[in-house]
Amino acid sequence: MSLSKIINLSVRSYVQKMRSHKHHYHQLVLPLQGIIDIDIEGSRENIGVQRCAIISAGKRHSFSADENARFLVADFNELPSNINEQPHCFVTISSPLQDFIYFIEQQLKFEYQPIIETHINELFYQLVAAQKLLPNIDARIINVIDYLNSKLADVISLEKLADVACLSKSQYKVLFKQQMGTTTGQYILALRMTKARALLTHTDTPVAIIAEKVGYQNLPAFSRRFSAYFGQSPRHFTR
Repeated sequence: MSLSKIINLSVRSYVQKMRSHKHHYHQLVLPLQGIIDIDIEGSRENIGVQRCAIISAGKRHSFSADENARFLVADFNELPSNINEQPHCFVTISSPLQDFIYFIEQQLKFEYQPIIETHINELFYQLVAAQKLLPNIDARIINVIDYLNSKLADVISLEKLADVACLSKSQYKVLFKQQMGTTTGQYILALRMTKARALLTHTDTPVAIIAEKVGYQNLPAFSRRFSAYFGQSPRHFTR
């Protein structure tokens, strides 16, 4: 990656009075705390944590926010292809990327370190380029996703998820499929397998414990499902 692709990362706050401008570079606005109201040439959203506004070069945009809110603003000469080809101005980002931008905030506010900031820029660009971006997701489904991420070790029923979303079971199933492009069962399976592979690869946790952490009390059943999903057994990924 050419370091010239990222111009600058900065932590900013705004004011409640709506402002409007445009610039010759691309920009991502990622909330750290609070909500920002952004209008990008007619596309308008109030976005908060784990959301991202994509502002392409030359697009006029208006914005306002509570003065206590904070945002990481990333200026780019060249956007990653997944962002550049994204038809939506507002998308949802992953929890790991959100956690990383919190780290960026702390590092930028702590001290000026050009070499460290160069490496931060590199990693930030790579993380953004790896994002599987979705349009702004219904808040009820966001609540379900947060619940799933915190309860992967549990038995998860559609009835409980519908309760979390404050919907009937049938309404929940339809909304989740519309928003996420997959069924709840397929989504949970992907979450569990992805989490298991990360734990197998990056920790020394025993396979049986990892199986329990992602909802499998039966180790052979976990191994069969994992092998079917990735085409390789859990042992292949262990440290």
